[in-house]
Amino acid sequence: MRNLFFLFFGLLSLAVSAQNNAGTIVYKQTVFMRREAQAMAPAGVDQNMTRNIPESMTTEFELNFTANESFYKELASRTDESAGEGGGMRFMMRRFNPPIYKDLANNRQVEENDLFGKQFLIDDVIPTRAWKIAGQQKKVLDYPCISATFTDSIMGRARVVTAWFAPTLPVAIGPQGYGGLPGMILEVEFDGGRSVVTAAEVKLQKPAEGAIKIPEKGKKVTRAEYQKIQAEKMKEMRESGMMQGRQGGGPGMIIIRN
Repeated sequence: MRNLFFLFFGLLSLAVSAQNNAGTIVYKQTVFMRREAQAMAPAGVDQNMTRNIPESMTTEFELNFTANESFYKELASRTDESAGEGGGMRFMMRRFNPPIYKDLANNRQVEENDLFGKQFLIDDVIPTRAWKIAGQQKKVLDYPCISATFTDSIMGRARVVTAWFAPTLPVAIGPQGYGGLPGMILEVEFDGGRSVVTAAEVKLQKPAEGAIKIPEKGKKVTRAEYQKIQAEKMKEMRESGMMQGRQGGGPGMIIIRN
């Protein structure tokens, strides 16, 4: 049945016009910051400390793509920090959405990542994920979409990711580096809605010259090397008492003691 499903959507993708293979998509990411902060705060932290954190924050991103390449980047910079007054703590909301380049033809992904002020350039194969086609349907910007889910673990925290992909846009990519489904991902939801990335505009035309580029800043590492460095740094910060927190879907929350 699974093979028949992918065969059906593979044939559907071939049936759509070639112009759907290139374009620009603007995504809006909404993070419900107070809900995220409460869920990610370490045990024992007074939940009332989050009362001064804004309810939500919205950031725009742009995905330029062709049949073989894509580049995802943030469009507008926003304030990352929200401070509370209680308990001598400061809440810092940090985004983990680096610019990401994908070369679908050669199974290559390159992304810039900042880890506590040091730049890294992760150059590796495109990650694969164990998507499960849930089969639910809805429209995103009038594009019929189908849901798919997977569960992963980031910094020791389980996270449920739900994506909505459009088979009529036959490119296996999406926001935040997600992809691998039989159609463009137009919406991604983390942990039941604590963070949502959804397409706000789709333009099906060849991207402007230079809109798709390969990131170049930072020390080049593989994904495994970066994850090892990240884990070591987080452990070091926690043991020193300087930081508590975990990374989640969208931004992470870091609690810094004054």
